[in-house]
Amino acid sequence: MSLAKADIDTARRMIADARWVGVISHERPDGDAVGSLLGLSLALAQAGKQVAPVLVDGLPTRYRFLPGSAEILRQFPSGVDLLVSVDCSDLDRLGFSGGQKPRQPDINIDHHPTNTQFARVNLVDEQAAATAGLLVTLLPQLGLQVDSPVASNLLAGIVTDTIGFRVPGVSSGLLRQAADLMDLGAPLAEIYEQTLNRHSLTAARLWGLGLARLQRDGKMLWSTLTLEDRAQAGYAGNDDADLINLLMTIDGADITLAFVEQPEGKVKVSWRARAGLDVARVAASFGGGGHELAAGALLSGPTPEVIERVLQATRPALAGGDRGKG
Repeated sequence: MSLAKADIDTARRMIADARWVGVISHERPDGDAVGSLLGLSLALAQAGKQVAPVLVDGLPTRYRFLPGSAEILRQFPSGVDLLVSVDCSDLDRLGFSGGQKPRQPDINIDHHPTNTQFARVNLVDEQAAATAGLLVTLLPQLGLQVDSPVASNLLAGIVTDTIGFRVPGVSSGLLRQAADLMDLGAPLAEIYEQTLNRHSLTAARLWGLGLARLQRDGKMLWSTLTLEDRAQAGYAGNDDADLINLLMTIDGADITLAFVEQPEGKVKVSWRARAGLDVARVAASFGGGGHELAAGALLSGPTPEVIERVLQATRPALAGGDRGKG
């Protein structure tokens, strides 16, 4: 899917006219969110803009090695001229609440098929394997340069969102993009090691608690992480510490799910699926979104009830009948 030239031209003019730019991405940020946010922020700063990169949940520890990561804020500053959202499918996923909520974004840059087109200008390409990959080609069209620090962040986004170039959406063109970023100085080996191969001791302890609670129904596999689990493991994040991707390596599992308790009676649900299936529609039926093979949603209610509702809606997806209702 190609982006409309008129939209790109409008976004370019908006960026050229702005002095102070806010850049935001989704709660519980993954590598594509962080890499896209930092890559765009550094490119804007290089163009002489004052930039405020914001993640409501802060920066996950594993991404601290990325250039510009120390500049990330957790609270949104008031008064920015331009607000850009990256790698976020809808406004609720930004995670801001109450008085923290920013105004409507001016530009929305994303690759999720479930994107709700919530900004004044929407640059959304569902065919892009990662938002960071979309930015590789988009930044020059927006009048911004890709230097070594920008390239490092964009390559980190691509590597993490494709799980090391292992998802079906990886093309020869994407590999050429990665090679171009390496030529600009992006350290592929370090990025791969830091983002995919290294895990904290507390994450490993959390995995142990989750694996002990593993359940299976045919080709569907799932586990649950409670608030008490995170406290017991000493894990500071509010995510599953990538347990969901570990579950997807188990033989015979075509769909895997992770249910992660959140404060205030909420449960974060993550889905992963084998090629040929579609869990994005299931997630969308619960107000979530994502991709055919990787999606998520945030539900309210007691954890056992949420699990039953989600499993019931997910079972039809195993046969391709992925129109379960929430």
